[in-house]
Amino acid sequence: MRINWQRFRVIVPAFCLLTFVFCTSDAYAALEKGPVQKLARGLTHIVTAPFQIPKEIIQTTAETEPVYLAPWRGMTVGAGTGVFSAGRQLISGFYDLFTFWSPTGRDWGPVFEPATLFPEI
Repeated sequence: MRINWQRFRVIVPAFCLLTFVFCTSDAYAALEKGPVQKLARGLTHIVTAPFQIPKEIIQTTAETEPVYLAPWRGMTVGAGTGVFSAGRQLISGFYDLFTFWSPTGRDWGPVFEPATLFPEI
């Protein structure tokens, strides 16, 4: 039995196109909701988790009121807060990565708020 590969080049893309066109749902209608967005958010959280540590150090140093305590407080409190935030974001990323096909009761929303590395710009 010989396989005709020319047919597969036409049939497979046509099948994928028809599946994407006719198998839609209201859950996927919003741009910020759906399994693809949840998968992308999970990958983004995993990649950007280490950047939480310097972000928290910088923010804590900038918010410290007596200037002479800023470096000490930034490196201790900021580093601790950064490690906590990085761990939380890493766990959230792996959770989204392994459960991206299911809304899991949150309507495709993030595990924690804010969903971004920089919440207020």
